[in-house]
Parts: sequence; C-alpha cells; structure tokens
Amino acid sequence: MSKIKNLHDVSALYFFFFAFLYIFMVLAFRNGLWADFFLSLMQILDMPFAFVSLMYGGTTLALQLDLEREEGVSPWVLVIFAGCLLLFSVVAFANFAFPAVF
Repeated sequence: MSKIKNLHDVSALYFFFFAFLYIFMVLAFRNGLWADFFLSLMQILDMPFAFVSLMYGGTTLALQLDLEREEGVSPWVLVIFAGCLLLFSVVAFANFAFPAVF
C-alpha cells in the first residue's frame, strides 16, 4: 500500500475524531454545559485540528490527482505539501497574533 494512502487513512481517522469532538464541544458550550471547560479545550485543540485538516485535505488532493509514482515522489506532491505548510503557518500566525478574548 502506498505511503500517501496510509497517511490519508490515519489523518481521516483523526480528522473525523476532532470534527465530532468539536461539534460536541460547540453544542455543549452554546447550551451552557461546562462552558468554561469546553471553551478552554476548544482553544487548545484548534491547532491540532487545523493541522490534521490540512493533512487530510492535502493527501486527499494528492490521491485524487494520482500523483504517486513507483520510482519516487512527484514534484506536485511537494507543491501540495508546501501549500498546506503555508496555510498552516498562516493559521498558526492568526491564532497566536490575534487571540480570542472572552
């Protein structure tokens, strides 16, 4: 099995875990159930969720474009990786430069 496919499977598992966890935390926060706890947890888990989301999206794009070759890595995979890394650095900058105040 290919390396990109393995990374896609693992990142899909974590992506759906974080997505369902976030949905639960937002619903609990909006209904006032342990609001302070879930607010702090959402502020902690936003960067791992952004990383996993970009990893899942990047591997999905690489698999859809069928960019994996037997002799090595296609240059387009590196372009996708660089784009995901750039997007993650923008998200990290926005997260730390403009913190949410509640």
